[in-house]
Amino acid sequence: MKKLLSLLLLAGTLCWPAPLQAQVKDEGIPFIKNYAQKTYDASSQNWAVVQDQRGVMYFGNNYGVLEFDGTSWRRIGLPNMSNARALAVGKAGRVYVGGQNDFGYLRPGELGQMEYVSLKDLVPKRHQSFDDVWRIYIAEDGGVYFCTVQGIFHLKDEKLTVLQVPVQPSGFPCFVRNTLYVPVPGQGVYELQGNQFVRIPNSELLKDYTVIGMLPHNEGGALLVTEQGKLFTYDGYSHFKEWERPVSAFLASARINTVIAFSGGYAFGTAHNGLLLTDANGMPQQHLNAAKGLQNNSVRSIYQDDAGSIWLGLNNGISYVESNSAFTHFNSKSGLPGTAYTSLLDEGHLYLGTSDGLFVKEWSEKENPLHPVPFRLVAQAQGQVYNLQKIRDKLLLSHHEGPFEVVDGKAVRLSDHRGAWMFLPLKAHPGYLLCGTYNGLLLYKFEGTELRFIRALKGFHESSRVMEEDEDGNIWITHGYKGAFKVKLAEGLDRVSSVQFYGKEKGFYSNLLINVFKLNGELVFTGEKGIYKYNKRADRFEEHPLYSKLFPPGQQIRKLVEDGDGNIWFSAGEEMGVLKKRGNGSYEMEKNAFNKLNGKLVGGFEHIAHYDRFNVLIGTDEGFVHYHPTFLQAKNLDHTFHTLIRQVTASNGAQDTLISGGSFTYKGQPAANQPAGLQAVLPFAFNSIKFAYSGVTYEDNERVQYQYMLEGFDKNWSAWTGEWQKEYTNLSEGTYTFRVRAKDVYNRESEEAVYTFTVLPPWYRTYWANGLYILLGLLAIWQVKKLQDRRLLRQQQRLQEEQEKALRLKEARHMEEVLKAEKEIIKLNNEKLESELVHKNKELASSAMHVMHSLETIDKVRGQLQTVIEQVEDGQAQHQLRKVLRSVEEDIKVENNWDQFELHFNQIHQDFLKRLRHDYPELTHRDVKLCAYLRMNLTSKEIASLLNLSLRGVETSRYRLRKKLRLEQEENLTEVILKY
Repeated sequence: MKKLLSLLLLAGTLCWPAPLQAQVKDEGIPFIKNYAQKTYDASSQNWAVVQDQRGVMYFGNNYGVLEFDGTSWRRIGLPNMSNARALAVGKAGRVYVGGQNDFGYLRPGELGQMEYVSLKDLVPKRHQSFDDVWRIYIAEDGGVYFCTVQGIFHLKDEKLTVLQVPVQPSGFPCFVRNTLYVPVPGQGVYELQGNQFVRIPNSELLKDYTVIGMLPHNEGGALLVTEQGKLFTYDGYSHFKEWERPVSAFLASARINTVIAFSGGYAFGTAHNGLLLTDANGMPQQHLNAAKGLQNNSVRSIYQDDAGSIWLGLNNGISYVESNSAFTHFNSKSGLPGTAYTSLLDEGHLYLGTSDGLFVKEWSEKENPLHPVPFRLVAQAQGQVYNLQKIRDKLLLSHHEGPFEVVDGKAVRLSDHRGAWMFLPLKAHPGYLLCGTYNGLLLYKFEGTELRFIRALKGFHESSRVMEEDEDGNIWITHGYKGAFKVKLAEGLDRVSSVQFYGKEKGFYSNLLINVFKLNGELVFTGEKGIYKYNKRADRFEEHPLYSKLFPPGQQIRKLVEDGDGNIWFSAGEEMGVLKKRGNGSYEMEKNAFNKLNGKLVGGFEHIAHYDRFNVLIGTDEGFVHYHPTFLQAKNLDHTFHTLIRQVTASNGAQDTLISGGSFTYKGQPAANQPAGLQAVLPFAFNSIKFAYSGVTYEDNERVQYQYMLEGFDKNWSAWTGEWQKEYTNLSEGTYTFRVRAKDVYNRESEEAVYTFTVLPPWYRTYWANGLYILLGLLAIWQVKKLQDRRLLRQQQRLQEEQEKALRLKEARHMEEVLKAEKEIIKLNNEKLESELVHKNKELASSAMHVMHSLETIDKVRGQLQTVIEQVEDGQAQHQLRKVLRSVEEDIKVENNWDQFELHFNQIHQDFLKRLRHDYPELTHRDVKLCAYLRMNLTSKEIASLLNLSLRGVETSRYRLRKKLRLEQEENLTEVILKY
């Protein structure tokens, strides 16, 4: 059970041959690019790596599948949100995925973005619980094996077969030479024969080991790799044997997570100590771990891409290793700190001088990378080193602290001076050396085997960093910020006898950045622009007739170094290269191979040292780069790559709409480019198009350049640019084809990527709209004619109307006079009626007052009769008096008089009281009387008399009436009654 748990913790491993199409470079550390978790925005752990036929990389991650095109990352999730532990690419380019309790493949969706398609529905229900798919293998016939420790699912021609493992759970199945093997802990190894697994005889030798991989080994045989670091060979029949190798102890301590085979040998990914590359015999060739540039030491998956570089899926991150490059590093990861200034490969020792000191190590092309010889600091040589030269078997060190000789691994001071730049042997004075310092020249002399300081030369005190001797014994010294000096030494070498200055007035472009080099025995000068030679007859400098033609006009040449074969290594501007000498004496420039070093050399102190056809050392800001010239025969600079249009979006100004995600299907299989018939058709509102594209190359991918053109819009290709997006706005209607190509760091151009689309015209420029415009034009012509006819008719009507208008005006004036007269008559009648109304109101008021007075008089009489009746004792008389009293009472009934008043009042005031009672039925009899008296415009005193109330009682009655009439506070009661 413990072995099974250990097994399940291992990363997915490729167990079939994955040939690396290159050798492994032993010297130095390869260039490594790390992709951290925050860069690809997913889980830290990466279980598997593959590359599709377009060059796009896929990584099995805990959060699904990661897709990387060299520019941008995408994440493809699985339906159950599980991890992706296994990946494989089928014969037709389909990417298969194994997850947790699920497996399937990737395909382009409707919008061209890769999506996961599950195949689990093909699995019989009784077998649908199978946990993780750890391995996926592709057979020669195109069949696919999805391997779990519970069972194996074989997909062929869209049909799925379930293969039962010998024991559940088993070990991780492996696939070698088109044969499937299943290691079973405690038993041995089984081989698939037909649809049955048969145990291989004698395989019980491995029963106590966890087999994580089987790789091709020798002819027909296999190499079995165990987690414990043990290696076993298998002859393909029944013989197993432990394979003891020099790497066995290392593998045992590091614990193996994953392993693959390549043409040069094997690649082991360990749990604790990074990556180990060996040859086919198991001899170590390269070892990389966290100390040498990886993000961490736990390698879970290994894959070599089509360019020969290695991808590592780590326990935390992804690393890209340029294992197939002619360039490697000697830097701080190698134990070499500082900026690189000088080097010397001498008698089995490599000396490297940096800003931190002089370092040395024993040099061997067969060094064991598991036990590398470390760089050590030469004693007394710490600090800024400028130059290291071997002259007459002396190692002479030019240092910030002064001139030194390296003796027995220690720097010994030659004289008590500071700031030495370089040493120059004097051909005109054999046995003597000049040392250029910060402020002049020092003279040394060989006396036997010893080098002795003679004197500091008087007469010249300029900094002497670069100097050469010409055929006449003159010393040419160049100063980067002043110019060139021709120095002549006195015969006795006791002083400088003459100094001549050469600058702009002597033929140079300027006084700046002048240097001198010796090529083929000739002094060659370079300046801020151009290459020069000295014309002794004219005593001035002129353009060099040979070398000037080899470089672009005006380019600054920083360094020229001639090797033993006559080739000239150069640093020019930001570039580096070599002029290869042909048999006829001409030169061929090669610089593309060095493009990855552009801009990395130490400005002003460029160092290029060619030792032999295997070793060139180049100084950079971050240490030394080792270049292996003959390695280029394996590093195929003709390697092609794709440029892919990864995303197309259209915008209407307010929103962006995805048109294509960059992936296509042609005849059911993945395709790199847009197939015919899949052209996008866009409405005119979405006539702003944005393209995102990527050159699918991974070495120095940040330096990929692009060139594009939109046929139908652009007339020519654009200039090369590092931008990987292009937007076109407000395109007219029509069909367009966008073309884009890439150029990698070596100036290799990719194939073009092409995307065709159509922008429809706006509705007002469609054929239907044009037909409508014609119809509307004809209608407009007809309408114009109709308008002209109407205008003529209107003119005739207008003339007639004007005549009729004049007549009507005349009649209107007459009618106006008649109406005016009638108005006067009506006004008089109204005034008369108003006068009559006022008169009748006065009569009514007078009558009402008269009645009231009469009633008061009668009432007094009634009161007196009552008093008399009470005083008369005669019964007969009382009877008669009561009859009189009843008659009086009948006469004083007011209602009869009010009825008559009301009748007359309504006749005068248009049924005022009737309307009032109808509209306000809640009014009392007294309220109605009050309204009538207000209509008659009586005063409060008059009303009080008629109603037999006090003035205060009248005000109270008026207040109650306002409430019943629902009048607002600002409304006047009398005005309302008068207008009612």
